Amino acid sequence: MYQLRIRILAQQEADEIFDYYGNINSTLALMFLEVLYAQLDVISENPELFQLKYKSTRVRYLRKFPFGIHYRIVDESFIEILSIIHTSRNPEIWKKRKD
Repeated sequence: MYQLRIRILAQQEADEIFDYYGNINSTLALMFLEVLYAQLDVISENPELFQLKYKSTRVRYLRKFPFGIHYRIVDESFIEILSIIHTSRNPEIWKKRKD
């Protein structure tokens, strides 16, 4: 199992998504977190399961929610979560960010 490091901006994105769904319905917000955590577990257990989208970056799309988790394998035991982006947004935006 790989260890995950979530970038600050990726965590902020997850928080914003949670807040957005929470304003609609608290159950929906909790469902988002369950789906997100489940997919982070899958990434942690088998990060190469998902295809490379850009050089060393892979994307795992969430089920039931229109977001993708962008991540990279740093080494044999470490994964960095780069961003959690809505599928309608330009996936290149996380590359311009610094945190």
